Amino acid sequence: MAAKRRGRGTGSINLRADGLWEARFSAGWENGRRVRRSIYCHSRTEAERALRQALVGLDRGSRPPPAGVTVGRFLEEWLEVIAPRVRPSTWARYSGLVRLQVIPALGRIRLGRLDPSDVDRLLAKLQAQGLSPQTAAHARSVLRAALNDALRDGLVARNVAGLARPPRISYQPPRILTSTESEAVIQAMPEPRLRRLVTVAIHTGLRQGELLGVRWRDVDVGAGELHVTQALQRIAGAYHLVEVKSRTSRRIIPLTGAAVEALAQEQQAQLGARMAAGSRWREPIPSLLFTTSTGQPRNGSALTHHFEQALAAAGLPPMRWHHLRHAYAGLMLGSGAGLATVSPLLGHSSVSLALTAPTYARVMPTRQRDAADRMGRLRGGS
Repeated sequence: MAAKRRGRGTGSINLRADGLWEARFSAGWENGRRVRRSIYCHSRTEAERALRQALVGLDRGSRPPPAGVTVGRFLEEWLEVIAPRVRPSTWARYSGLVRLQVIPALGRIRLGRLDPSDVDRLLAKLQAQGLSPQTAAHARSVLRAALNDALRDGLVARNVAGLARPPRISYQPPRILTSTESEAVIQAMPEPRLRRLVTVAIHTGLRQGELLGVRWRDVDVGAGELHVTQALQRIAGAYHLVEVKSRTSRRIIPLTGAAVEALAQEQQAQLGARMAAGSRWREPIPSLLFTTSTGQPRNGSALTHHFEQALAAAGLPPMRWHHLRHAYAGLMLGSGAGLATVSPLLGHSSVSLALTAPTYARVMPTRQRDAADRMGRLRGGS
């Protein structure tokens, strides 16, 4: 099919013999020669849209990708660029997904020729290999973030990862513990220090890294408050305190009587452990609430393992450590607190309140439903 005639400088669109639509345009001059670029799409509509975006990018001074740049080369460079602006744990997760999942499947494709069907095939391949839909969705999200930067820089005309179909993920509502179940979990912990740690987790709703990163100076027993400002992370084999994941994660948690009691007992136990350890006491991060018997930070993976073992030994249903956050939310809602109060205490943003509501709707206080029933009865008078 002949190219549809377009105005000078607006490029052309052709249907190729292989069934792809080629949007071809001039990308300026290089070494005295005009540089032409092509974008390949599955429909004329896509080609027209991609051509418009590419021309707009050129008008704004953006540069098209060099003809030989592959997806793999671009992603490796992208990982280097984003390293200073993301948390180390985030970078490690992105790096693993990019290097182990995305590049092996898409790395040899030229960046300008990557299309949504390539990403669709990647997601199908990952799930066929036995990876979960969540992992495939995470791989797509990372690729989409990278291509957003490429789109901003004028290296691509569209974000094909955003156009690809996301994996279907079955939503499983989190298990919300009742007060009786929460107490059973606490009592199932065989060691006093683990029992106190789980008690504080249930009564504060902190993420595991946040809980293990709390220092004694962050606790104001007189005011009954705990200040959350940092989290513990293991980076390259060493423990570090890093800022919490977002502005809304910086928060003040009101302490319950049970939490205050557990913290007081932990402080006395830690003083005893310090004396018993003597010269073996080492604090690479001073003043942490929860440490090993020699002052070292607690390992999150080992802690989760001990927690799950204790539940199994007590004959309780299996659960993840993260369920303790849901337990806190459920207990707060059950005591009469509203979602607008509970969501900030969990470190959620106000935007996520709409997502929080369906999760915890079934544990809203009975008295709130009773109030609605009483209002309904007022309609008919007495």
